[in-house]
Amino acid sequence: MRFPKRIFSTLATISLTTSFGLLSANASTKATTPMLGYRYDKQAANYQDLSSSDYYKDVWNNATASWKKAGFTWTKAATAKTTVSSYDGSSDMTLAGYNSVSYNKSTGEITSSKVRINRAVFEKYNYTKAERTNVAEHELGHALGIGHNNTDSVSVMNPANRYYTIQACDINGMKARYATTTTFDSVPNNPGEIITVTEYLHVQPKITNITTNYSSQSHSLILKGRAIGIEHLTLTYQGKKVRIVNVKSGQFKFAQQFKGYGDFKLMKGQQVLATIPSQQYATPKVKVTSAERTTKGIYYTLIGSRDATINIAQNGQVIKTIKNASATTKVFIPNAKIKNSTRGLTVTQRVTNKKTSQAVQLPPLKVNIKQVTNF
Repeated sequence: MRFPKRIFSTLATISLTTSFGLLSANASTKATTPMLGYRYDKQAANYQDLSSSDYYKDVWNNATASWKKAGFTWTKAATAKTTVSSYDGSSDMTLAGYNSVSYNKSTGEITSSKVRINRAVFEKYNYTKAERTNVAEHELGHALGIGHNNTDSVSVMNPANRYYTIQACDINGMKARYATTTTFDSVPNNPGEIITVTEYLHVQPKITNITTNYSSQSHSLILKGRAIGIEHLTLTYQGKKVRIVNVKSGQFKFAQQFKGYGDFKLMKGQQVLATIPSQQYATPKVKVTSAERTTKGIYYTLIGSRDATINIAQNGQVIKTIKNASATTKVFIPNAKIKNSTRGLTVTQRVTNKKTSQAVQLPPLKVNIKQVTNF
């Protein structure tokens, strides 16, 4: 069987973008990982390990052992047309690795394969040894002739893979690739028929471990977190750009003054990487479940945050403060405090490291009137 011909330049480069992050275990997964247009003569191949460190030699040993267990036998040799190694890719921290394959476009026979993983990315973004092995397995999967599974698949060939080792779908893809017949012996190895395809594994920008605090002294939101594949971030507030955030050693921390209760966004270019809504940095509003006015004053029952400081104000002036409130708080405001007027009363609350809640208007009441609200 001859492989279908496609139009390629002498050197064809395909860029396959991936997003590294925690992947969904319920993702859509192709039962058989797709095959590429090339393969080895049989379900086995030699490889030469060019690694200079025992650590990365062990990574490749583990990765090839995983494929051998799955049914494809990689055998280490002194020389081979497939070479594996790590490299210092600090000049381009967007790449986690790549695989460059040369093959006969008429037969699909691989003539050489260069498999590389970027140790600079691994070190900067704290990949475990198991995760580095998963990336090595991914690149070896391309080298033997299988492509990417779906974007959110549970597959070593997930284009966003960092966390998965070889899965059943990948074994199915490898078996499907090697179930095809070859014409390696019947078609001459013409140098003009050899093309090279380079498949890049890009590190997609990602933000994790975001924490928020609010400083009431400086009226600032304090944001910190980790960033993958990012040197600089853009911070917007209510849709407007407010600052450029520098990322150092994969981490960021800064304080931003602001007013209101709008959404913050951390962006790279036009891509939104994280949204911080007011629910994340501000104390929630108080709920008023009952309000009753007597000849002596007003009784309120409030539902709020435990250990909050609750302030009741009239026309902007605080007239009652309750510290370390319980989840349900009963409050009495004497007539003397409100000068017999129940208009202009508001209630707010604040917990440590959060912005004061938005104000809730308290209803004006007449004597011997009780209002009850069920939530």
